[in-house]
Amino acid sequence: MKIATFGMRRPFHPVLMIPVLRHPAMKYLLAAFLLLCTIGVHAQTATLIKTPAQLSDNDDPSKGTSTSTGTTLFCTDQSAFTLTSSLNDPTATGTPVPYTSWEWKEIDENGNPGPLPATAVATKEKLNVASAIPGWHTYQVTAATGVSECPADPVIFTVYVLPNLSIKADVDPANNPDLTYCAANGAPTGAKAINLKSTVTFATAPRKIAGLKDYTVSDFELKYVWSKEEAGTPASKTDVGTGADYTITEPAVATAGVEKKYNYSVKVVYTVKACGDYTAIAQSGGQNAVITVTPKPGKPVITIQ
Repeated sequence: MKIATFGMRRPFHPVLMIPVLRHPAMKYLLAAFLLLCTIGVHAQTATLIKTPAQLSDNDDPSKGTSTSTGTTLFCTDQSAFTLTSSLNDPTATGTPVPYTSWEWKEIDENGNPGPLPATAVATKEKLNVASAIPGWHTYQVTAATGVSECPADPVIFTVYVLPNLSIKADVDPANNPDLTYCAANGAPTGAKAINLKSTVTFATAPRKIAGLKDYTVSDFELKYVWSKEEAGTPASKTDVGTGADYTITEPAVATAGVEKKYNYSVKVVYTVKACGDYTAIAQSGGQNAVITVTPKPGKPVITIQ
């Protein structure tokens, strides 16, 4: 049935949701929604660096590395490179306008242009860097044209040098202070498990520049490989696990044999760039930990005389 309005507009009465939001169930739903949002934001901010592109912000040298392809990411032991400025004014039309001079500088930790280090030598349009310490490096060039050497606006270029890693591996002796187990039982588990732990730090604190993120080792994704080898027999080395920590896991061996001693080590590498292997042998009491595996002897034979 239609209601006659006689040409008048029907008044609009908005429905408020406040009573619904006051309902206990809605409060729980709202709290759950906010929690999920918080978890999502945390997950985004906790993303580890796996690719060179994550060190760049749209190739903006004032916010990160100048390229996202990896050409501006170096290992400490392989940090030699050459920067080259253009020879001519790229904005000139018609006849090329050559630059007549170039002034190279390096941005200091406060974000100001300063002198080049001894390992960086400028020769006209080129800057040859023999090596660079770990961390951020932003270089600035100012080019000029004409007899009056009218300078152009300075241009910057940014690279990042990955610090070497310092690795420490330790055996937790709390569960099994003797670091010994019987082969017939397999490696101990539960309260007597032999746990190995690794600690990774930067070998050298990376160089900082104001306005660029001060990275820590926890910002980078690292890959771990644990290995074991019979003491004194490097050829016996085998990989046994991955992850920052490792719990020795070995099946039971019932056959008779001789006592064996093992050393365990961990290898750590960057995911973002291959900078070599960083290794450490698991320690116990300040010495290389030795895990002793004792075979179960066979039953003796009784004779009578």
